Amino acid sequence: MLSLAFVVQAGATAMYDYKPGEFLVIDGGTSPDKKFSIVSGENKAGEFGVYLRDAQTKKLIGQLEEVATGLDSAPDAYHAHWALDSKHVGITSRADRHWADNAIYRIENRRAYPVKTPELICHAVPEFCRLTKELGGALTEDQIYAEDTLGKPWKARQNSSYSGIVKWISPTRFVVSEESQWQVKERDPSATLGQYGEAEKLEDQSDESAALYHVSFNAEGECELLPADKTRVLSTQPVKEQETNE
Repeated sequence: MLSLAFVVQAGATAMYDYKPGEFLVIDGGTSPDKKFSIVSGENKAGEFGVYLRDAQTKKLIGQLEEVATGLDSAPDAYHAHWALDSKHVGITSRADRHWADNAIYRIENRRAYPVKTPELICHAVPEFCRLTKELGGALTEDQIYAEDTLGKPWKARQNSSYSGIVKWISPTRFVVSEESQWQVKERDPSATLGQYGEAEKLEDQSDESAALYHVSFNAEGECELLPADKTRVLSTQPVKEQETNE
């Protein structure tokens, strides 16, 4: 049972030793109309980033600051998914080993404008989202250990996340794949997940008096672009994990 987008596009950190001023096209980075490309590389000061580039002149247009660059530098670790009309693009990349973000942009007048990334989980399993809110909100590892190594007390935490565009159905509609893993204390979340995930009861060695549940969520959803660079989730369906033979 692997899942989580094969453990967040699995494996070790993907690094590339760029020369200053060198930029390479990422996976799927060239737009369908061949006018633009998404590239990764280092500027002359040696600072790494992901950029929108003119595919004809090779001139950089602007940095895509919302793209996660916290872990990898190799161009094939960044995955672009262009709409067929070349007016929007989604870029999936890892912020860390267990977290892959999906940054979406509208391309107009040779500029990239950030678009709100849709989230499937609260559309698919609203009762689970309500449960985590009742437990004080789901914290991430960074939030738990932001102030000291002992960490904040928590009853719900999110351990990993993956989001990426699977395909574009039309210029304004697209399918997103979303997976995540959580831990919940005290209350059994099994009934809140429906067909979208599983909850497994574990032993919490730090607090044996509290029940601890590991939660997995896996879904695909059809989403739509809205005015003002907003999005909405139209529908979701559960995705079953594939069994692997070792």
